[in-house]
Amino acid sequence: MGVNMQLHQKNQSKLLRRTAADRCAYCGTPIEWFDRYDTRRIPLTPEVPARRVPARFQWYVNRGLAYPGLDPRAGGYCRLPHPAVCPAVEHTGLPRELADVVKMLAVRMQARIDRGEFIPAPVPSSEEEISEPDPDSSDTPDSTRHIMQYSTVLRLAPGRIEDVQCTAAVDDGQRCPNMIFDVDEGSWQQVDVPYAPGREGQLLLSRTEGRMWVWALKPTDFLAVSRWLNQRCAEHDGLDVAPDFGPREWVDFHPLRHSDFVVTERPEGYDPPALPAELTVHDGPGPRQQCAASGCSNATVARVEEGWLCWKCQRAASRRARTHRRWQSGANPAS
Repeated sequence: MGVNMQLHQKNQSKLLRRTAADRCAYCGTPIEWFDRYDTRRIPLTPEVPARRVPARFQWYVNRGLAYPGLDPRAGGYCRLPHPAVCPAVEHTGLPRELADVVKMLAVRMQARIDRGEFIPAPVPSSEEEISEPDPDSSDTPDSTRHIMQYSTVLRLAPGRIEDVQCTAAVDDGQRCPNMIFDVDEGSWQQVDVPYAPGREGQLLLSRTEGRMWVWALKPTDFLAVSRWLNQRCAEHDGLDVAPDFGPREWVDFHPLRHSDFVVTERPEGYDPPALPAELTVHDGPGPRQQCAASGCSNATVARVEEGWLCWKCQRAASRRARTHRRWQSGANPAS
């Protein structure tokens, strides 16, 4: 028996809470994924008293979306972005209140490791890497991940661009099997590799000559761009169609962390279908037929019989014919 899932009409997020609950892959701390106000996603901690959290670390949730700051309706509670307190990375300049939280989470993390309950993923190089929904999503069979571009935004796909799967949940609770790819909504374009500092950045520029190929969405089609960013197929496009099966799998592209996925040769096989061979091309209007009346310059491109008169000359000729018939019948032409 299928289960129907519906979203509240005032909710601005399609991510189901039961699928958003997760644990950090690096420290094992319980987290919740939320859609952000800027279409990205962020892992947040449960609510904590806001008086102990500096203002720049405070986040709140309204109608399913996460916003920075403090919600006055939250009753003095807020949420913390987990990357700011994850004990798996080095933190510098943290306030004392948050440094104590990091120490407490580090003790819990080590206890779970000692009991054999948790095996951490490789230590991330930065806090931004913790914000990626799935650190193991690059384990595709051929380890190929394409880069998508919209305006100046670069996002790393979980695999090849044509294999990005819709994240909607269907009626039976499973993930939609459709892909979001449409060859008419983008094209391969060569762009500059984003600047990366240090020796690794210089090596990347030398290897790629500063250029890489990305799948660029057409900026004029906003609805198509929104569908791609939301990782939805055409069938499940829209806010009220279906909830999310899980988090979106796009990752903000970083030239150093994702240098292995930079494409330096244009991928083949993505060109739009060729036009039909029997396509009829209109070669313009036919010859113009001049009005047969003396001194008239009117003409037409329609097919007409020889001796054709334009509407003005035809009206004048009809008036002359009526006058002539009256003279022949003996009637007064002025009557």
